[in-house]
Amino acid sequence: MANAPPKLSKGQLTAERILDAAEDLFARQGYEGTTLRQIAGAAAIQEPGLYNHFSGKLALYEAVLHRALNPMTEALGAHLNQASGLRDYTNLPSLMTDLLLDHPQIAALFQQAMQGDSDSAGNQLMRNWLNRLFNEGFLSLGGLGSHSENDPDQAALAINVIAMFNLTTGYFLSQRAFDTMAEGDLQSPENIARQKRLLHRVMRAMLIS
Repeated sequence: MANAPPKLSKGQLTAERILDAAEDLFARQGYEGTTLRQIAGAAAIQEPGLYNHFSGKLALYEAVLHRALNPMTEALGAHLNQASGLRDYTNLPSLMTDLLLDHPQIAALFQQAMQGDSDSAGNQLMRNWLNRLFNEGFLSLGGLGSHSENDPDQAALAINVIAMFNLTTGYFLSQRAFDTMAEGDLQSPENIARQKRLLHRVMRAMLIS
């Protein structure tokens, strides 16, 4: 029988509650648009209490990203290091989908970093994480590149990786669009299974093209 995870202390539980509140607000309002007062209110603590756990807004944002993205980079890296065939690579988007399900709002932070103010401290931190994801994970998929003389391998690889990344993360930003066409929750097991089947077909097409 597996050992039960250790119980969190009162301080650790408070820190997790702060991170949950911060993740939600950063995703909806962006780094610049979110204040520590708002985060404290959402976490049901006084603003000075935040400093018992985090030195400031930037440190809190970094902790939000680390909590969600460090497991993702480690899992993707481990998966790719063990990959031995086409099936292992075609399963990669499904793996990322499962990891994003733990923190679905991170998809909004991805989009903010790629499209928002490049001088924003929050966006700079997120772009550092994106570089890790791309360079340590997706860009190791050299087989995604085209071999056409008129389509350089690196450019084709980058476009395919961006397409796969947007298909995977964009899914978690599309509940409103889904509501106009159908009923239900995009994060339900049935719809996640449909998304994974689509990603598998797209990834397989990329790899064998």
